[in-house]
Amino acid sequence: MKRTLLLFLLTLTASVGMAQKAFIYNTLQKNGFISISAGISQPMGTFAQRTSEASSGMAIRGQSMSFSGGYRMAGPLGLMARYEQTYNGIDPNALVSQFVQSPGDKLTATAAVGRAGQWQTRSIMLGPYVTIPVGRVSLDIRAMAGQIWATCPETCVQGQVNQVSTMIRTDNQESKAISAGIGLTARYRITPAIALHINGDYSSAAFAFNDVPVESQLGNISKQTTMNSQKKLSMAIISAGVTIQFRSRNYVF
Repeated sequence: MKRTLLLFLLTLTASVGMAQKAFIYNTLQKNGFISISAGISQPMGTFAQRTSEASSGMAIRGQSMSFSGGYRMAGPLGLMARYEQTYNGIDPNALVSQFVQSPGDKLTATAAVGRAGQWQTRSIMLGPYVTIPVGRVSLDIRAMAGQIWATCPETCVQGQVNQVSTMIRTDNQESKAISAGIGLTARYRITPAIALHINGDYSSAAFAFNDVPVESQLGNISKQTTMNSQKKLSMAIISAGVTIQFRSRNYVF
């Protein structure tokens, strides 16, 4: 009986020790991370505006994907980098509002099929972040800036204007600018190295799209010209994904 009780106590002690060790491993804050995220891109400000103003982007909700990595440099302060792509469609009906129509006119607008008919961005950004740990959960607050490239969508407006067949087609054009943004990540560690996370980010950049190819046709008369426009692309992004975390420099076992 005493031997059985002793064996039980030893087993219980070992189990408690393993549970404590696992808890410490799971709550120990990590120094670095790499992560992949996917989510939605919501246009903001004039980027989402659907009016006849030249600054209107007429963009609709789209998708985003990003890869990022960071490392804590001193205490809660770290440095991170991120590569991100976004794709936002354009509202074809809003394109028609750019043209003054008289009674009897009938214009329709379309965007090219696939990526060519969408606003596309890709960016490389760098900046500091601060980690606030709460057990298995950690919050990252960041400010970032870097280079961003944007491509405007290919669109076509056609129909009848004053009973004359009319067509105006604009092509893709790429522009680059400096982008800045802020963000927040909530991360929950499910193993010592793997965590699930959700991100919230806001970024903005001003672009000059110069020499955008424009093809116009009025009846039997065709013309090839270019146009310039200024656009401010502002967006809020909500995304989620998986994080791989590096082990802490402070080993306890």
